[in-house]
Amino acid sequence: MSSLFDFLKSQLSIVDVVSGYVQIRPIGLYLKGSCPFHSEKDASFTVSPDKQIFYCFGCHASGDAISFIAKIENLNQLQAAKFLIERYRIELPQELQKSKNFVSENTEEKYAYFAVCKAFALWANQQLLNDKIALGYIKSRGINDESINSFLIGYFPGGVNKINRFLKDMAHEGILLKDLLDSGILHEGRSNIYSPFEERILFPIKDSTNRFCGFGGRIFKAGDDRPKYYNSRESDGFIKGKLLFAFDSAKKSMHEKGVGFLVEGYLDCIMMAQFGYKNTVATLGTACTIDHLKQLSRYIKALYVLYDGDKAGQNAILRLAEFCWEAKLDLHVIQLPAEDDPASLLQNGYNMELFIQKSLDIFNFFINSLGANFQQKALSEKMFLAEKIIGVIAKIGDSFKRDLLLSQASMVMNLPFDSLKSLLDRQKQKKAHVDQYLSQSYEAKDQFENLTSDNTDASLLTSELDGYSADSDLNLLEEKIFSAILDSELKMRGNVRLDEYLLPYFSENFQKLLKKLYVFIKNCGESQGSKSLFLRFLDRLELDEKNFVIKLSVKHCADLSKEAFDQLVFKFCKINWKFILHGIKDEMAKAKEMNNPTRLNDLLIKFLKLKEGMQSRGLI
Repeated sequence: MSSLFDFLKSQLSIVDVVSGYVQIRPIGLYLKGSCPFHSEKDASFTVSPDKQIFYCFGCHASGDAISFIAKIENLNQLQAAKFLIERYRIELPQELQKSKNFVSENTEEKYAYFAVCKAFALWANQQLLNDKIALGYIKSRGINDESINSFLIGYFPGGVNKINRFLKDMAHEGILLKDLLDSGILHEGRSNIYSPFEERILFPIKDSTNRFCGFGGRIFKAGDDRPKYYNSRESDGFIKGKLLFAFDSAKKSMHEKGVGFLVEGYLDCIMMAQFGYKNTVATLGTACTIDHLKQLSRYIKALYVLYDGDKAGQNAILRLAEFCWEAKLDLHVIQLPAEDDPASLLQNGYNMELFIQKSLDIFNFFINSLGANFQQKALSEKMFLAEKIIGVIAKIGDSFKRDLLLSQASMVMNLPFDSLKSLLDRQKQKKAHVDQYLSQSYEAKDQFENLTSDNTDASLLTSELDGYSADSDLNLLEEKIFSAILDSELKMRGNVRLDEYLLPYFSENFQKLLKKLYVFIKNCGESQGSKSLFLRFLDRLELDEKNFVIKLSVKHCADLSKEAFDQLVFKFCKINWKFILHGIKDEMAKAKEMNNPTRLNDLLIKFLKLKEGMQSRGLI
């Protein structure tokens, strides 16, 4: 096997892996169930046992067994691989247990990145301890020595001399300038090397497996007019929408207590932990995402949100209320005084428990905030706010809780309960129509796949194709033709192939994929099974191409006979020919209008050549 991942894919059954998380049932050639990655309950999640892939027609999540585990467990690819090795007790060949072959080149690059981040965190912590001004600032914010050490708070002194000192210190650790530039810790200017972290207090960020993966930097000196915070740039190892500051240390406390606290700032988080709330995490200067909430929901049942009391903090909570229902978490809002944040309140001796006791369910907070002074607003704004409030209430699964919130909304907005109930029913009815439409679409697709799964009778398939009106769409025909070729080539049958003459008539995207497929088949051996070949082909595609091919592979019944394939190509050419005729006809009309006989003659010759080429192949 060329890599750990190839070996694992050959040992795993995606059906076994997915079944541990999703209830799937056989429908035609596939297994289907509700997608675990988004909230809709339709059977949009599709697994192909033959190709060992999954695809969701709702949220478009796709991949193989390893990427499924990576996504659902919030792990990177290597962590997911190790997770599967342990869960299924897979014994690795000796050559894969050697460190050089155990990880791919991309994974080795990630390991190097994590090593650089760790070395930088340790170095910056020493700089803080040796700098009176930076250390004095941290102490002035109420942070004690224990917190400085446990969170490894650091400082990057500014200036060319300090950069040179930093480079020498890193060289002693085996870390070169290129490593520091690649990590984003250092940047290359026009005349010198510099760091965007210079003269900032540094807060090292770890991932869920306790690896240093990035940094948040905060200015602290008077007169520094740069942005208040600077975070490490986005990369495979540092994705702000999935990372939480202090999550690595808060997990244990969260699991024990079943609750957690979410704050906005690094200092807020550190002060909360310092005062005993060790189950506190912070977002990285960005809004809280559904990925954050789902990650937390694996450890806690309730989350208390302590955002700043200013308008920006309150608006962030309102946005959170609109999608938090997707995560299985009870969210509560702790309201702070307008000019305060958790760190300042704790530092000034306030009892946080008093604020916690007065917390509101996030939906109550949402209604109270949007519904305040409702009767004084313009009619258009009233309509907008009512729709927004009812839209959030409608997403709540518990009917009793919905009625309670409707009653509260009725009181806050001073509107009759029945009016709001009617609006809610209309929204639910509208959603039901959409769900029914989607369900019927999936059912029709399943029926079509079942009808076309037995391809021994080409005439039967042809009649079904003629009756399937969506096939008049050239894009859909392209998809089916490509899927059939892909299936045939990877099963080493080669019973269906596209005439090279027709390749230019296909879209650029399909031409590119077909060329890659033919190159792959030419260069690969015949010893692998079709399952392994398919996954190996996917590994050679760009990410967007990979997702597109997975989608096509589960969307279309690909195992066609040559006769059925020829019918698809014939239909594609027939429709395409009509488009070509229309195009040439329009161009000839323009040539006549412009009195251009040369152009007219060229178009006529083009038409005759195209017609001859099509007719000689029996395509028109």
